[in-house]
Amino acid sequence: MKILFAWTGVTSYMADCWRRLQSVDGVDLKVAVENVRSGRAFDAERVLSGLDCTMVGGGAQDGAGDAALGGLLGGWTPDVVFAVGWHSVMVRELVRRSDWRNVPKVCCFDMPWRWSLRCLAARWVLRPFLRNYVAAYVPGRICARYAKWLGFRDVRTGLFSIDMDRFRAARAASERRGFLYVGRMSVEKRVDIIEAAHRRYRELGGSWELDCYGQGGRFVQPNEMPRIYAEHACLLLSSAFDPWPLVVLEAKAAGCEVIMSDRCGNRFELPDVSVVRFGDVEAMAREMLRVERGSKDGKGKCEAADGVLERYDCREWVERTLAFAKELTGEGELE
Repeated sequence: MKILFAWTGVTSYMADCWRRLQSVDGVDLKVAVENVRSGRAFDAERVLSGLDCTMVGGGAQDGAGDAALGGLLGGWTPDVVFAVGWHSVMVRELVRRSDWRNVPKVCCFDMPWRWSLRCLAARWVLRPFLRNYVAAYVPGRICARYAKWLGFRDVRTGLFSIDMDRFRAARAASERRGFLYVGRMSVEKRVDIIEAAHRRYRELGGSWELDCYGQGGRFVQPNEMPRIYAEHACLLLSSAFDPWPLVVLEAKAAGCEVIMSDRCGNRFELPDVSVVRFGDVEAMAREMLRVERGSKDGKGKCEAADGVLERYDCREWVERTLAFAKELTGEGELE
């Protein structure tokens, strides 16, 4: 089976999934990545190593990337296409290819349902383009609701997964202390609320430090993250808008506790997380104090959560993605 993933931005979690998919007998996988830059960039060569991947855009090599993608498209026709959303120029061109009209295409996105004019209008504004897709593939339930509003009848969840083994290795760490934030230092992440909650937590008698990592802060490459999680006891997220923050999944797999705002979309899917009302500094501070006082041994929670987390392992992702692709193409079992 020939599968094309058309993606925007360099993401380590998708690269781990793609490598696992690529290793399956009978799968011919190609990946096209539009190198969208925001803040400091990941090491694309390292993150995407081992993949049959074409980079498009992102600076001085734009022309070479476009030419390489043209070569890939000119001599290779996929059986199914998984493409990100509707904004990318590269994606729109791929999805609209006239000679691929009969190739089933799946729309991948993490935009959640919201009561906003933009979300309401999208059903009609995007309809002409979205008709090119036959199904939607989204991370979780609030994204699935939006997919249905947009008119998709076939909606699957479980788009995001990680290499669980890589993060589980962090559980062996002893003497976990401290809080961390991982992510962009953008307005919607509201890191200022975390900082205010940490100050209030110290006033209440807490003693742990807070470390912030990510674009705009202390930047680390994806391969360093298991070590970072192993050095901390709890991840904090205070986002005003966060469709499906993958760092929560990583942190849980690594054995960390998580405190996050009720604006984080995966609060419905991931186990044993503490959810506080967005902007409630006092509630977050008191949850932080609870974590410190009860931090002696988190192994029981890790083991209890494993059954739910397993769904988000790369191995499970490959099984459901291949099953999805075979349904769309009408193919039998791969040999």
